[in-house]
Amino acid sequence: MDYITLKIRKKLTNEPYTLSLTELHEMIRQNYMDIEETKNVTESSKRGETYYSNDDHPGFEKISDNEMAFFKEVLYRDRKTDGFVMQYPHGIVICQGTHNSYYRGENQIYDSTLPSLYRSLKKLTDDEKKIYRFVADMRIAEFQIFLNKFKIVQFWKENYGTVLYESLAQHYGIETEWLDITSDLDVALFFATCKYDNANKKWLPLTKTDTEVNEKTQYGVIFHIPRWQADMIQIIANPIEDYVDNVILPIGYQPFMRCHSQHGYGIFMKKPFPLQEDFRFEKLRFRHDEKFSIEIFEKMDCGKKIYPQEGLGQFADVIEEIKETTIFSTEAYRIALEKNVDVSESEIQMLLKDCDCERIFGSDVNIINEYPIKVSRQRIRAYNRKNKGFSIEKKYGIKLVTRGVLYE
Repeated sequence: MDYITLKIRKKLTNEPYTLSLTELHEMIRQNYMDIEETKNVTESSKRGETYYSNDDHPGFEKISDNEMAFFKEVLYRDRKTDGFVMQYPHGIVICQGTHNSYYRGENQIYDSTLPSLYRSLKKLTDDEKKIYRFVADMRIAEFQIFLNKFKIVQFWKENYGTVLYESLAQHYGIETEWLDITSDLDVALFFATCKYDNANKKWLPLTKTDTEVNEKTQYGVIFHIPRWQADMIQIIANPIEDYVDNVILPIGYQPFMRCHSQHGYGIFMKKPFPLQEDFRFEKLRFRHDEKFSIEIFEKMDCGKKIYPQEGLGQFADVIEEIKETTIFSTEAYRIALEKNVDVSESEIQMLLKDCDCERIFGSDVNIINEYPIKVSRQRIRAYNRKNKGFSIEKKYGIKLVTRGVLYE
């Protein structure tokens, strides 16, 4: 059981709780215990150990009741094993071993925690929201088209599982309906104690100058939910088709390292439901301390553990262009139409014509019969050469595991 729920609260409420540094360090200790537990279960799985009563691995814990052993295998080992492959509503995911809690870190108190897309939609009229959402989906589609140029993406889909284009887009700063969540407290604390310096394109620890602006900037915030409670929400219904508020879904391993470096999970928020209003998430805040911010910053290697030097970093210029583009290919247009089933093509055409796109986006929106995002073949080939012979086992040091299901 997790420290926060047992030691700090008797029940979950929407009232914020102010943590002391002592309590924060206790949470960090618990996080390390979670990481160690997941590591141990993963190593056990690699050795072929099971909880069934047999003599294959003398000295390992066995359960004589085979039904109980089965439940522990499925509900505990599978979830805790790094590299376990599982079908979810949003695709086939190579999961990271789960910890006992999920978190989101923010470096000040905000009134509303929502996905990036909803933050932009707030200031628009109903018709403007429809066209803005459609343009956002076309940008995601152009990002998908760009990623499909890489051989590793095609190889991944053929051999490993689903490439989660929208989740990847969210991690690279493109507006989506996904909200980032992590299972690693260190990752959440990094975002709660550090800031991004746009001018110099790097992360920095917060200083007193940053935090003493007003009462809201004086606090870092951690949203927390125990894994067992998040799992209960997840099993209620299909969160993509039937839709349940704030279901946490795994992103796991993807062709590029940023997602799993951040122990990435996500909430697909089809309808805006701020975490501040969701009583299932604990709202934990702590008074900023410059020394503590530096400690977390250095622990995460100045942000390199959060943002590793992986392949897409060399295409930052392309991703920035996709974020801002208002010129789209007919392929991206069709992909966006397929996603927006509640809006007809004729309505989209009318909105593109009648809405003041120049005011909303800075220029008119145009659909053309070629790909507007130009990437030289030489750059693509260089990346493909670098990743030739890719193996997920070698690259990430994991062993893929799955569990067969028998149907009568």
